[in-house]
Amino acid sequence: MSSTWKSTGSALALVAALAAMNAAQAQTKPATTAAKPAASTKQQQQQTATPEAIFARWDKDKNNVLSMTEFKAGWQEVQANMVLRQLHDNFVAMDTNKSGFIEASEYANLELVKKAGASAQPMSTFDLNKDQRLDFNEYVAMVRSMLKSKANG
Repeated sequence: MSSTWKSTGSALALVAALAAMNAAQAQTKPATTAAKPAASTKQQQQQTATPEAIFARWDKDKNNVLSMTEFKAGWQEVQANMVLRQLHDNFVAMDTNKSGFIEASEYANLELVKKAGASAQPMSTFDLNKDQRLDFNEYVAMVRSMLKSKANG
């Protein structure tokens, strides 16, 4: 097989992954973003969700062929978006009062915080805007920091 991507079976897996990526992108938009009218948002999602649009985004040199390098970069994007989706799902699940934020009592119940025990950093460490709660972006930064600390410790 050449370095260009041609397999039909892999195409089906890619389309499924792309659909997951687009769903993740839609779920992980910050809540502070101004809402657009439903029709234009739906049309925009349909346009960005097409295989052609995603292929065009991945085809960096615009030669209508995905090189292995372009495919790998696109696949890494899919993987990163799937992780963000999982983090978002966890954030929503841990937001027990459904405020859209993680408050101190919810922070104490996070698995990473429980596992860190007494060595867990206080929530204020990650609360960049000092509103005594974590928004999704602060939560993602907290998870990254705690996982990095865990890997280094």
